[in-house]
Amino acid sequence: MFYVKFIFLFLFFILVSFILGLLNAPTWIVMTINAIAGIAVIYDHIHTVKFSKNAKKIVRTMKYQKKNPFFAYVLAVKEGTLEDELREIERVIAKYKQPDLRNSLEFRKNYQLKDYDKAIQFANKIEKEPFKSFYLAIVDVLQQDYIKARSYTFAQKWMKHAIEAEIALQLNNIEDYKKHMKLVIEQSKGMQLILNQATFEKELFTFKVDENK
Repeated sequence: MFYVKFIFLFLFFILVSFILGLLNAPTWIVMTINAIAGIAVIYDHIHTVKFSKNAKKIVRTMKYQKKNPFFAYVLAVKEGTLEDELREIERVIAKYKQPDLRNSLEFRKNYQLKDYDKAIQFANKIEKEPFKSFYLAIVDVLQQDYIKARSYTFAQKWMKHAIEAEIALQLNNIEDYKKHMKLVIEQSKGMQLILNQATFEKELFTFKVDENK
């Protein structure tokens, strides 16, 4: 969809330029209209992947740019296997150099591999909000210090319920887990919404598998 929009935008440029040329409009008017149209397309893309609540639109937008390692990672969490997810994490880490992003993904990787000691090491390296308190709280949950885990002030509303869901997961309380994860999803936006939805679906499936053993 992102590239389709650019094709239509390009055709729009040609049409507007042609019409304004016939009307002998000043060049600055043509350039201004084209710039506004371009900004509108880019804004729509950024708004979708960061702030939209429309899960289908978010996924569709990412799929049109799945060469972007971070989009590919989110799609792997949603639609792929654990191996797919771990492979995309490595691609993101190789491309992006921001320490907090890399440490967050290293945490996620080791958490998924159930290497909690190593996951905790990476969580403790995260320095900036909004994720510093969130990952430290997860560390406290893994260490079964639930009181401390609940003591943080989180920058985003969904994080509080995500910690409660993590506690429920550790305590094997499926009803509490479902209740809080539904609130997590309601309060999430953009790519974070897709990540939280996918996490909920996969962990709920794990609950059901464990129950049937």
